[in-house]
Amino acid sequence: MGKLIKNHWARLIILTAATYQILASLHAFFWPKFFFDFLTTNLDPIVRPIPILQVINLLLGILGLCWEWPLPIFISASTSYGLSHNKAKRSTTSDIATTTTTTPGRTGDATKAALKVADAQASNHKASASTASTSENQTSPLHRILAGMHRSIEARLVVYPLSSLAALLLYQGTNAGLYYIIGMGVYFWAFSEGEVVMGVPWTLPRRGKRRLVDGSFKV
Repeated sequence: MGKLIKNHWARLIILTAATYQILASLHAFFWPKFFFDFLTTNLDPIVRPIPILQVINLLLGILGLCWEWPLPIFISASTSYGLSHNKAKRSTTSDIATTTTTTPGRTGDATKAALKVADAQASNHKASASTASTSENQTSPLHRILAGMHRSIEARLVVYPLSSLAALLLYQGTNAGLYYIIGMGVYFWAFSEGEVVMGVPWTLPRRGKRRLVDGSFKV
């Protein structure tokens, strides 16, 4: 059997909670009711005559839906930033692996040729590193924030408690609040096991290719 991917499961639960929260907030615009009004009526003004709690739930529900679906801007921001950030790292790894592979008995002209190849690879590495840093500097702060949000479980564990609290205060949104709590528990489970959220939704981390370097396989 396959292994359960907890962050995928949590995403489905949060999508359900966010959808329920949006529908509950729309329903509450017509039938406003504070959930704990049987204890106190001091907080009734947040649902009528001005629908403050309904608007907050609507916005948080839309945020959760766009975040977990996710909205295309989250995907493009995450993948483009990740590619530009890792480009120099991959080139560095390949250069080191090539320059550290030597053939016993190589002397004279062969050694000079090897040194020239190493210099050329070092120049290529500098060029690729500068290109990656330039593209990273051109990335807007908004794209960096969206990329960090999309791939961050910690950010979800900060925002979703607020969504759960807002939903629980609204009479129609109590089920959504409970779903948020369950989803946060699963996300915390994924975080404790070291899972990562990939830039492309519903994908898994790829294993690196194995190469023969100095008589042994390297990833």
